[in-house]
Amino acid sequence: MLPSLPMKPSLKARGTLRDVARLVGVSHTTVSNAFSRPDQLSPELREKILAAARSVNYPGPNPAARMLMSGFANAIALVYADPLYHAFEDPATSAFVGGVAEACDQRGLGLLLLQGGGASLRTVQSAAVDGLIIYSISKDGAAIRAIAERGLPMVVVDQPLIPKVPFVGIDDRAAAGACAQHLKDLGHQNFAIVTFPLSSDGHCGLVDRKRLKNNCFEIPKRRIEGYLEVLDGGGSGYSVVIWECAGSNEESGRTAAGGILSSESRPTAILATSDRLAIGFMDAARSRQLRVPQDIAVMGFDDIPAAKLVTPRLSTIHQPMAEKGRLAVSSLLKEKSSLRMKVPTKLIVRQSTDPTIQGADQETEIDLR
Repeated sequence: MLPSLPMKPSLKARGTLRDVARLVGVSHTTVSNAFSRPDQLSPELREKILAAARSVNYPGPNPAARMLMSGFANAIALVYADPLYHAFEDPATSAFVGGVAEACDQRGLGLLLLQGGGASLRTVQSAAVDGLIIYSISKDGAAIRAIAERGLPMVVVDQPLIPKVPFVGIDDRAAAGACAQHLKDLGHQNFAIVTFPLSSDGHCGLVDRKRLKNNCFEIPKRRIEGYLEVLDGGGSGYSVVIWECAGSNEESGRTAAGGILSSESRPTAILATSDRLAIGFMDAARSRQLRVPQDIAVMGFDDIPAAKLVTPRLSTIHQPMAEKGRLAVSSLLKEKSSLRMKVPTKLIVRQSTDPTIQGADQETEIDLR
C-alpha cells in the first residue's frame, strides 16, 4: 500500500521571501540568491535559508515574476501542426523531438510542445517562451501568422519556406529523384507514387496535376516533383499515377494499396513519401500474394527503425531526424549563421527494391549531396 502524502499547503498558507529573511536575519537579496545564485553563498548559510523556507512553506521566487524582471523565459517552443500525440506515434517525428530536447537540455533551456492549429492557437500566441521552432506546418496555416505577429526569433524545419526566416531541412527533391532513378535503373516502367496529405481536406485517392500544384504542404510536393523530374524528363513515356493518403501511417499505406493494386494496369514499382506508408503497402501487397520485390518493388523515405525490421527490409532515404532537431535549436540561438541549412541524406538500398540482395543484413548506402 502506498504511503499517504501530505496535502500541499494552500496559497494563503505559504510563506514569503520576507518571512524567510526575517527568520534568518538576512536581506531579501540573500534569500533570493539561495535559490537562484547559490554560488554567492556559503553552503552553511544557504542550507540555513532553505531550512527556514521549508518551515514556512516558501517554495522560492515566482518563475513568472523572475521572467518579468529579466525579460526572458529561458525556454523555447516547438510548434507542431498535428495533434501532439502524433509526434510520439510517428518514429521520424519522435526522433526529431528527441534531438530538440537533447539540445535544450545541454543548454539549460526548457522546452514547450505546442499544437499549431485549432483551439490550441491561443496557446501559441500566449506561451511564455523566448523563441519558436516551427515543424512541418502548412504554408497557409493560421499558426504561421500568429507566430510571426509575436515578433520572436523563429526557425522553420522542413516546411514552409519563409523569406528571411532560418530553415533546417533536407533536399527533398534531390533525395526523391535518387529513389526514382534507382528504380528506373532496375528496369521499371510502371510507377505509383504514394504520398501523405497534400492538403488538410482529408482527400484520399488519385491526384491530378492541378491538385498537386495547389497543395498546402511543401514536403510532399517537393518529393513528388523529385520523382517526376526523373520519370517525366525527356518525354520518357513512363507510366506514373499518384495516390494521396489521408495520413502517413501503415493503415493509410494499406488503403493506398487497395486502390492502386486493383487497377488493370498494376504498377511494378512504388515510391512512398514515408516509410510507414511503404510498410503498409508492402503488407497489403503480400496479402494479395504479390512478392516484394519480384512482383512489385517498394521504396520508402526516412529510414525509421522499422525499415530494418520488416521482411523484406525496406529500401529508403535516410535522413538524420535527431540531428535536424539539434541544428534547429542551434540555429534559433544564432549559433549557426546560415539562413538555409541543408542536412545530408543517404539512399539506402535493401531487399524491397533490389532482388539481387540475398542476405537479410545486406544493404548499400549512397551519400547524396
